[in-house]
Amino acid sequence: AMVGTHWRLTSIDGIAPVRQDGANLAFEQTSFNASVGCNSIGGDYRIETGRMISKSVMATQMFCEGPVWNQELAVIALLAGAPAIKRQGQQLRLESAGHSLEAEASAN
Repeated sequence: AMVGTHWRLTSIDGIAPVRQDGANLAFEQTSFNASVGCNSIGGDYRIETGRMISKSVMATQMFCEGPVWNQELAVIALLAGAPAIKRQGQQLRLESAGHSLEAEASAN
């Protein structure tokens, strides 16, 4: 189960996060939150037939620019796109039609 797990993003569309220390993803019982180092992204989710389904992905509205902004838009599109979710031990991969994300387990 994904509940209570915390992940450090290692790759967004094949590229390392611009802000390594701020790039993370965490799952609670029915909600998740994520960040790539600018806005806070969150929403509801459920896992269904190997996909992460979210009816609402929301982000705070701070202005960010440059590469971190592009990575944020990619992650929002990915999480809203019912990505396939694959977990192997300490590694996590999410993949939708247009985007992908890789992460490794972290303590918090």
